[in-house]
Amino acid sequence: MFEALAGRDVVATFHQRPVEGGMQLDIADAAAVRALVATTRPDAVILAAADPSVERCEREPEATRRINVDAAATVRDAAREHGALFVVFSSEYVFDGTAGTYREDDARRPLNEYGRQKVALEDLARDLPRHLVLRISGVFGRQSARINFVLQLVDRLRAGREFDVPSDQLITPTDAASLGRAAVELMDGGRAGVFHAAGPEIIARPDFARMVTDAFGLPASLLRPRPTADLGLSAARPRRAGLSVEKLRATLGHGLVRPADALERLAKSGDV
Repeated sequence: MFEALAGRDVVATFHQRPVEGGMQLDIADAAAVRALVATTRPDAVILAAADPSVERCEREPEATRRINVDAAATVRDAAREHGALFVVFSSEYVFDGTAGTYREDDARRPLNEYGRQKVALEDLARDLPRHLVLRISGVFGRQSARINFVLQLVDRLRAGREFDVPSDQLITPTDAASLGRAAVELMDGGRAGVFHAAGPEIIARPDFARMVTDAFGLPASLLRPRPTADLGLSAARPRRAGLSVEKLRATLGHGLVRPADALERLAKSGDV
């Protein structure tokens, strides 16, 4: 996202992992959030901070809700005070995964606490006249923490270890770089509302995993497709929660980069 905003007057913040040129901010500190927004008077407030662990949300709902919902409300209120566009990132996990491909206005029926927190986040944002809710799925790309699906898989297989892949889940893999560019296009175009900002293909997780091994030249024999029920997860997962991106394509005139192409570029970059 930060790269997509290059050349603009941007105030970047971070909490634990420093961002070059950024300033430290705890979004749970209401006074600090209000002071920063009052000082900078931004046109848009982009909230990308969250506790993204589906499992931790299930095990520690109160602790994670303080970050993913309560602190988000603090940021939302600061954006409201200064009339700024409020941009948040939601998830396909707001759906139960029983109805196939989902559109923006389909009923939200989350199966787990993470999904319920994302529903609450969406509702917070939609309380403002100027808001942009971007639902995403399976985001991958460069990441210092190396916790997205692709980088976890690459690290495990490079170490010669097997990697469990849910055999009964569909996702809509989303290239982080083109997601950032699409978000900026929507903002520049004065768009508001809910958009599915995901990749152009709905793919079974094992097929996506094999795309990764093909791109990075890793042994697909180390992939272990297993039913979700056998993975020992605390939180239920939607099985068929693919996202329709027709609205995004109609609005921008294009979609995000195909996952195979994005993976090839990532592998060729040499710094992953």
